[in-house]
Amino acid sequence: MKSGDVKMAATLFVLMGEETAAEVLRYLNEAEIEAISKEISTVGPIAAEDAEKSAEELYQLLVANRFVSEGGVEYAKKVILRTLGAGPARRIMDRLTQSYSRSNAFDAIDRLNPMQLSQFIQNEHPQTIALILAHLTTASSAELLESLPEDIQADVAVRMASLETISPEVIRGISAVLEEKLKPVGTYAQQAYGGIRAVAELLNRIDRRKSRAVLEKMDSSKPDVANSIRELMFVFEDIATLDDAAIREILQRVDKKTIATALKGGTEQQQQQFFRNMSGRGVEMMKEEIEIMGPVKIKDVHAAQQRIVEVVRKLEEEGRINLGGRGSGDEYVV
Repeated sequence: MKSGDVKMAATLFVLMGEETAAEVLRYLNEAEIEAISKEISTVGPIAAEDAEKSAEELYQLLVANRFVSEGGVEYAKKVILRTLGAGPARRIMDRLTQSYSRSNAFDAIDRLNPMQLSQFIQNEHPQTIALILAHLTTASSAELLESLPEDIQADVAVRMASLETISPEVIRGISAVLEEKLKPVGTYAQQAYGGIRAVAELLNRIDRRKSRAVLEKMDSSKPDVANSIRELMFVFEDIATLDDAAIREILQRVDKKTIATALKGGTEQQQQQFFRNMSGRGVEMMKEEIEIMGPVKIKDVHAAQQRIVEVVRKLEEEGRINLGGRGSGDEYVV
């Protein structure tokens, strides 16, 4: 249960009174009761506006659930979108869809250590693997995708990209099988599942050659999905599409050594793009830093470039820049 859901539930429990709240609690599991109880203990006087907001959110979720029961998830999305608009509709359907997919199986998976999880998923069906990866953090998903045999990596990525439209009944069926296999592990909190954006973020994290190989394989089976993923990915080469103001923002956020390492393996064009946004003295110092660092491992260059990509994405989230319109082994660059 997410923090926002817990807060809303706690507010509603306070408003409904002790007797009704006690009756409702009977239908919750221990973890949910504990989380809500902790939140209730922190709730002070509830303003009329907050009470009305929580009641309205609950009502909208109940209405959405009825639409799902009558006509399926897609029908519910269309009705709520027409009624409430894009923003509220998306928030409601996200929460509703997550409630359909929530299970003890994914709870346990979220807390397995990487070695356990890698061993567990090796022999699973690609659809099951995709669902598992989508419930993990992007970093964990990237690590596990790299651990899979290369001949199924693209298949898993395609299936993961399609999870946005997977039936809740299918999710529940898969999770039931996983729950049986994972009974000795225990249960914990879960993550929401993915889709095309999640795959794009995942491929941004893994070795560049592997991500390219995955996309090339996807081109032959699902070219439309591969293209959609590429549109959402931002790699270091895309720095060329940024304006000077964006480059200056990057220079303020990233330390000089990381930039020097990234540019060590960059093109002349990429280097000049940064140099022209630095002072004369700054350019001299950067060139000197690049020169004296000597040979640098390709994986270190990629790590530095990935750090810059992460900063770029953070800047976009903050509204500071606009992106619209746009390895392994001991190799060295000298």
